[in-house]
Amino acid sequence: MVHSKNQLQREYATGSVLNRMRSGRLRELDGWRAVSVLMITCVHICAYQYQSRMPHIVGLSRAINSSGDVAVKMFFMISGFLICRLLLLEESSYGSISLTGFYCRRIFRILPALYTYLCAIALLLSLGFVREQWKSILGSSLFLYDLDIPPWSWHVGHTWTLAVEEQFYLVFPSLLIFLPKRWRTQFFVGVFLFCTAWNLAVVLAGWNPFLWNHAREGFASICCGVLMAMHEGRVRGIATRVPGFLAALTALALLAHPVGSLDWQKELYEGLFVPPAIGLLLMFSLGPAPRLRAFLCSPPLQAVGLTSYGVYLWQQLFTAPREYLSGPGRIIPFLGPLMFLIVPISYWLVEKPAIRYGRFLSERARRSGEAGPESAGRLEGYLRNPERA
Repeated sequence: MVHSKNQLQREYATGSVLNRMRSGRLRELDGWRAVSVLMITCVHICAYQYQSRMPHIVGLSRAINSSGDVAVKMFFMISGFLICRLLLLEESSYGSISLTGFYCRRIFRILPALYTYLCAIALLLSLGFVREQWKSILGSSLFLYDLDIPPWSWHVGHTWTLAVEEQFYLVFPSLLIFLPKRWRTQFFVGVFLFCTAWNLAVVLAGWNPFLWNHAREGFASICCGVLMAMHEGRVRGIATRVPGFLAALTALALLAHPVGSLDWQKELYEGLFVPPAIGLLLMFSLGPAPRLRAFLCSPPLQAVGLTSYGVYLWQQLFTAPREYLSGPGRIIPFLGPLMFLIVPISYWLVEKPAIRYGRFLSERARRSGEAGPESAGRLEGYLRNPERA
């Protein structure tokens, strides 16, 4: 094992691993997606749906809430890492990035499943099953839920994360195209630090801005994922040198949230420690960690990871607290097992066909004859796993 670990370090340093793996599927990250969405679901059940029934154990509430925040940031970082990775592969294969191709993939990846869920919520609202506001549904459909514009509500409240992602990716590909390569790292490091400084300034000044502090933390987490993709070889090489016990301590620190009660301490911890720590765990799992990789690549987690977007959308309905339901809708939390039916149907009948069509439009937009057969084949192989991004 020591020999293989040293060999991996040398290969990461020379970039040979990246040449073999950059266009391959990282099943470990699918496993982390599954872990994240299951953590979010458990937090919603324990901290909201059945909060009054949870035992009063010192530190338990903090650990539960902290695990939910970590899970959301992990989603952001995986998204930033994979999407930047895809764009860098396209750039290395073709010498440029197709904005049309990117937005075709992104639109058909996100919108069909989201709008299916929102239509279901609108139907339940019309039938009097849920307590919701039409303004909230509209704000969610326009990706405005990370702003203080639409009224907050439970059933679409979780779409603030989608708003953060889509607002970031609205400008990110253009930045990647127009920024000189030598300035990319400095720029995204600057954005990462700016978001943390903004949150800290909000806490110290007591100003209530129009943008949620969690949204700024989300932008920072995506930036951290982007930086990991830009320096993947170096980051993976560092991760292979991390002892297993240190990775375990990092995971415990993320869950324990060992900071004081002052808001400025919390913001520094959330902004400067949490994203790099999550990145360390993600990259560590891609290295010589056989037990962790076996767990993340197990069939149950892979199945959940593949459908994690649908799980994330629909768990919000089935984990709703009683006060957000009305009339016959109060039976909805007891119908949680229906997710085992709804999520696969959403994936196979809504997400999968839409992904395929978005890929078709993307490939058609990119088919300019500029790339040779080898580079075109590598990009096409990568695009055939778009669920990852």
